[in-house]
Amino acid sequence: MAQTEISQAGFSSLVTQLVVAQAEEELRARAVHAMPGMYVPGRFVKGTNTIRFARYADLGLGSVTAVLSEGTAPTDQALTISSEFYTAAQYGGTVAITDLANLDSPHDLISVAAERIAYQATRLMDTLVRNGIHTNVETAAIFTATASQTVSANGATALSPLSGWQVKRMVASLKAANVPTFPDGFYRCIIHPNQEFDLLTDTTTNGWLELNKYVSDLPALTNEIGRFAGVRFITSSDAHRAATTAPTTYAASGANYNALFLGPDAYTIGDSQTLQSYFVAPGGDHSDPIAQKALLGFKMRWGSMLIDEAGARYRVLRTTSTI
Repeated sequence: MAQTEISQAGFSSLVTQLVVAQAEEELRARAVHAMPGMYVPGRFVKGTNTIRFARYADLGLGSVTAVLSEGTAPTDQALTISSEFYTAAQYGGTVAITDLANLDSPHDLISVAAERIAYQATRLMDTLVRNGIHTNVETAAIFTATASQTVSANGATALSPLSGWQVKRMVASLKAANVPTFPDGFYRCIIHPNQEFDLLTDTTTNGWLELNKYVSDLPALTNEIGRFAGVRFITSSDAHRAATTAPTTYAASGANYNALFLGPDAYTIGDSQTLQSYFVAPGGDHSDPIAQKALLGFKMRWGSMLIDEAGARYRVLRTTSTI
């Protein structure tokens, strides 16, 4: 079992030098996919591991367009009932710190480990949601940004950077599909910082207007960079990047980026075991009889799903970047 020990590389120099009084802060990606307000909270029925969303389809106009015959009742119609569901899986992790490491370290290793494992849990949730979304997007909801300010169906290979024109095209696609906006009157879009650069430097007549030029009483969203063409943009270095021609496999680096445009109720996140944190003091169990290590950890059982039985409430725009 891996654990932090005094023999670990870098530990002795940390103790002897005592140059800094605080551990170096990590450069972190911003978790935006699991951010409250971006999804529909789902609740599991106790005793099950499944959450199900029911759909009652709208009635078509086919049979009611005919003129009624006097004294003759119209033909009865039946409701169309369908549903979609997802299940939860359990995730967790621990950090072990020996008593000597905690004694000799110039830092409070317990506090450092607690903060780091909390961020690990947050990052895990966000990554799983991101991958779950882009693994299951409907093909009809995937578009590619191509040269000469065009947006084509999925499959084009020559991509172009994100532009204001393409944003307006995605908004038109959402509106044409009757996807409502969020209560503030805007759609949402998650983009990568490289896409942000291209959008902010778009100098065409369809270009960007940054956040501070808006006269609005709306509070800024977490990680929001601005609003444009009816969309509020949220940026994160963990935004999805495609490893293939379709946005189904995440790539840590690469030229293909996927801007995720959303209306409300596009996806759901639910848990049947709320995220819990744990601390076991040295000597807290029989595997540590002489109190040599402390354990910190987290555990959760949850899942996520796109809600698209009635149609996709999202659009994925594949682009390249000038960076």
